[in-house]
Amino acid sequence: MTDAHFDISKAARLDNPGRIAELRIPDLLRDIGGVKTGMVCVDLGCGTGTFTLPLAGMAGDSGKVFAVDDSAEMLGILGSRNPPGNVVTIKADFIGTGLENGIADFCLTAFILHETRHPEKLLAEAYRLLKPGGILLAVEWRPDYESHGPPLNIRISAERMETMFGVAGFKMFRTAMWTEKHYYGTGAK
Repeated sequence: MTDAHFDISKAARLDNPGRIAELRIPDLLRDIGGVKTGMVCVDLGCGTGTFTLPLAGMAGDSGKVFAVDDSAEMLGILGSRNPPGNVVTIKADFIGTGLENGIADFCLTAFILHETRHPEKLLAEAYRLLKPGGILLAVEWRPDYESHGPPLNIRISAERMETMFGVAGFKMFRTAMWTEKHYYGTGAK
Protein backbone atom coordinates (compact mmCIF):
# COMPACT_ATOMS: atom_id res chain seq x y z
CA MET A 1 0.00 0.00 0.00
CA THR A 2 1.29 3.45 -0.86
CA ASP A 3 1.12 6.48 1.35
CA ALA A 4 0.19 9.05 -1.30
CA HIS A 5 -3.15 9.45 -3.02
CA PHE A 6 -2.24 11.32 -6.25
CA ASP A 7 -4.35 10.29 -9.24
CA ILE A 8 -1.87 8.94 -11.81
CA SER A 9 -4.30 9.80 -14.63
CA LYS A 10 -3.46 13.47 -13.97
CA ALA A 11 0.31 13.00 -14.39
CA ALA A 12 0.41 14.78 -17.76
CA ARG A 13 -0.72 18.00 -16.06
CA LEU A 14 2.46 18.04 -13.98
CA ASP A 15 4.65 18.75 -17.01
CA ASN A 16 2.37 21.23 -18.74
CA PRO A 17 4.68 23.94 -20.17
CA GLY A 18 2.50 26.73 -18.73
CA ARG A 19 2.70 25.18 -15.27
CA ILE A 20 6.46 24.73 -15.54
CA ALA A 21 6.92 28.38 -16.58
CA GLU A 22 4.67 29.59 -13.76
CA LEU A 23 6.57 27.62 -11.12
CA ARG A 24 9.97 29.14 -12.07
CA ILE A 25 11.68 26.19 -10.40
CA PRO A 26 15.32 27.19 -11.07
CA ASP A 27 14.58 30.66 -9.65
CA LEU A 28 13.04 29.12 -6.54
CA LEU A 29 15.99 26.79 -5.99
CA ARG A 30 18.43 29.70 -6.42
CA ASP A 31 16.44 32.13 -4.27
CA ILE A 32 16.39 29.86 -1.25
CA GLY A 33 20.13 29.31 -1.62
CA GLY A 34 19.69 25.62 -1.07
CA VAL A 35 21.22 23.88 -4.09
CA LYS A 36 24.83 24.16 -5.18
CA THR A 37 27.17 22.20 -7.42
CA GLY A 38 28.31 18.94 -5.85
CA MET A 39 25.39 18.59 -3.44
CA VAL A 40 23.47 15.41 -2.77
CA CYS A 41 19.74 16.09 -3.07
CA VAL A 42 16.65 13.97 -2.44
CA ASP A 43 13.36 14.69 -4.22
CA LEU A 44 10.75 12.94 -2.07
CA GLY A 45 7.70 12.19 -4.20
CA CYS A 46 9.49 13.19 -7.41
CA GLY A 47 6.62 12.26 -9.69
CA THR A 48 7.52 12.88 -13.32
CA GLY A 49 10.67 14.81 -12.43
CA THR A 50 9.33 18.35 -12.65
CA PHE A 51 11.67 19.44 -9.85
CA THR A 52 14.19 16.59 -10.20
CA LEU A 53 15.60 17.74 -13.53
CA PRO A 54 16.31 21.34 -12.44
CA LEU A 55 17.82 19.96 -9.20
CA ALA A 56 20.09 17.69 -11.25
CA GLY A 57 21.25 20.59 -13.39
CA MET A 58 22.11 22.68 -10.34
CA ALA A 59 23.85 19.81 -8.50
CA GLY A 60 25.94 19.19 -11.61
CA ASP A 61 28.02 16.18 -12.57
CA SER A 62 29.73 16.15 -9.17
CA GLY A 63 26.37 16.06 -7.36
CA LYS A 64 23.62 13.50 -7.14
CA VAL A 65 19.83 13.58 -7.02
CA PHE A 66 17.88 10.68 -5.57
CA ALA A 67 14.42 10.81 -7.15
CA VAL A 68 12.06 8.87 -4.89
CA ASP A 69 8.50 7.92 -5.77
CA ASP A 70 6.25 4.99 -4.96
CA SER A 71 4.75 4.95 -8.46
CA ALA A 72 6.51 2.94 -11.16
CA GLU A 73 4.44 4.85 -13.72
CA MET A 74 5.70 8.22 -12.49
CA LEU A 75 9.29 7.00 -12.43
CA GLY A 76 8.78 5.63 -15.94
CA ILE A 77 7.75 9.07 -17.15
CA LEU A 78 10.82 10.57 -15.47
CA GLY A 79 13.00 7.95 -17.17
CA SER A 80 11.48 8.79 -20.56
CA ARG A 81 12.61 12.40 -20.09
CA ASN A 82 16.25 11.25 -20.30
CA PRO A 83 17.46 12.48 -16.92
CA PRO A 84 21.18 13.19 -16.61
CA GLY A 85 23.52 10.59 -15.15
CA ASN A 86 23.48 12.18 -11.70
CA VAL A 87 19.82 11.19 -11.19
CA VAL A 88 19.17 7.92 -9.35
CA THR A 89 15.54 6.80 -9.30
CA ILE A 90 14.23 4.85 -6.33
CA LYS A 91 10.84 3.17 -6.21
CA ALA A 92 9.93 3.40 -2.57
CA ASP A 93 7.34 4.83 -0.28
CA PHE A 94 8.88 8.17 0.51
CA ILE A 95 8.39 7.73 4.24
CA GLY A 96 10.80 4.79 4.12
CA THR A 97 13.28 5.40 1.31
CA GLY A 98 15.99 2.95 2.37
CA LEU A 99 18.65 5.62 1.89
CA GLU A 100 21.27 5.99 4.60
CA ASN A 101 21.07 8.52 7.43
CA GLY A 102 22.59 11.93 6.75
CA ILE A 103 23.16 11.34 3.05
CA ALA A 104 21.69 14.61 1.75
CA ASP A 105 22.56 18.28 1.73
CA PHE A 106 19.11 19.20 0.43
CA CYS A 107 15.66 17.56 0.45
CA LEU A 108 12.61 18.64 -1.47
CA THR A 109 8.95 17.77 -1.23
CA ALA A 110 6.95 19.56 -3.91
CA PHE A 111 3.16 19.33 -3.66
CA ILE A 112 3.46 16.14 -1.60
CA LEU A 113 2.57 17.07 1.99
CA HIS A 114 -1.10 17.46 1.08
CA GLU A 115 -1.02 14.19 -0.92
CA THR A 116 0.33 11.95 1.83
CA ARG A 117 -1.74 10.43 4.58
CA HIS A 118 1.18 10.88 7.00
CA PRO A 119 2.96 14.19 6.29
CA GLU A 120 4.67 14.07 9.67
CA LYS A 121 6.35 10.77 8.71
CA LEU A 122 7.51 12.23 5.41
CA LEU A 123 9.10 15.18 7.26
CA ALA A 124 10.74 12.81 9.75
CA GLU A 125 12.23 10.87 6.81
CA ALA A 126 13.54 14.11 5.27
CA TYR A 127 15.10 15.04 8.60
CA ARG A 128 16.74 11.61 8.86
CA LEU A 129 18.17 11.89 5.35
CA LEU A 130 19.68 15.35 5.84
CA LYS A 131 23.18 16.09 7.06
CA PRO A 132 23.45 18.55 9.97
CA GLY A 133 22.74 21.99 8.49
CA GLY A 134 20.94 20.44 5.51
CA ILE A 135 17.90 22.23 4.09
CA LEU A 136 14.37 20.97 3.45
CA LEU A 137 12.18 22.81 0.95
CA ALA A 138 8.45 22.04 0.91
CA VAL A 139 6.31 23.62 -1.84
CA GLU A 140 2.55 23.55 -1.40
CA TRP A 141 -0.73 24.97 -2.69
CA ARG A 142 -1.95 28.09 -0.91
CA PRO A 143 -5.00 27.16 1.15
CA ASP A 144 -6.75 30.40 0.14
CA TYR A 145 -6.41 29.89 -3.63
CA GLU A 146 -9.72 28.45 -4.78
CA SER A 147 -9.73 28.50 -8.61
CA HIS A 148 -8.18 25.07 -9.05
CA GLY A 149 -5.80 22.61 -7.46
CA PRO A 150 -6.37 19.94 -4.85
CA PRO A 151 -9.44 20.09 -2.62
CA LEU A 152 -9.18 22.87 -0.04
CA ASN A 153 -9.75 20.46 2.84
CA ILE A 154 -6.49 18.57 2.19
CA ARG A 155 -4.22 21.58 1.71
CA ILE A 156 -1.56 22.36 4.30
CA SER A 157 -1.53 25.87 5.79
CA ALA A 158 1.78 27.63 6.48
CA GLU A 159 0.98 27.47 10.20
CA ARG A 160 0.42 23.72 10.08
CA MET A 161 3.55 23.25 8.00
CA GLU A 162 5.56 25.22 10.57
CA THR A 163 4.23 23.03 13.39
CA MET A 164 5.01 19.83 11.47
CA PHE A 165 8.55 21.04 10.65
CA GLY A 166 9.13 21.81 14.34
CA VAL A 167 7.86 18.42 15.48
CA ALA A 168 10.22 16.77 12.96
CA GLY A 169 13.15 18.69 14.47
CA PHE A 170 13.73 21.40 11.87
CA LYS A 171 15.01 24.82 12.92
CA MET A 172 14.97 28.24 11.25
CA PHE A 173 11.59 27.64 9.61
CA ARG A 174 10.36 30.29 7.21
CA THR A 175 7.62 30.54 4.62
CA ALA A 176 7.12 32.78 1.62
CA MET A 177 4.51 33.18 -1.07
CA TRP A 178 5.92 31.93 -4.35
CA THR A 179 3.20 32.31 -6.98
CA GLU A 180 -0.41 33.37 -6.91
CA LYS A 181 -1.27 29.73 -6.13
CA HIS A 182 1.73 28.40 -4.22
CA TYR A 183 3.93 29.01 -1.20
CA TYR A 184 6.95 27.29 0.26
CA GLY A 185 8.49 26.52 3.61
CA THR A 186 12.13 25.87 4.40
CA GLY A 187 13.81 24.47 7.46
CA ALA A 188 17.31 23.44 8.48
CA LYS A 189 18.43 20.33 10.34
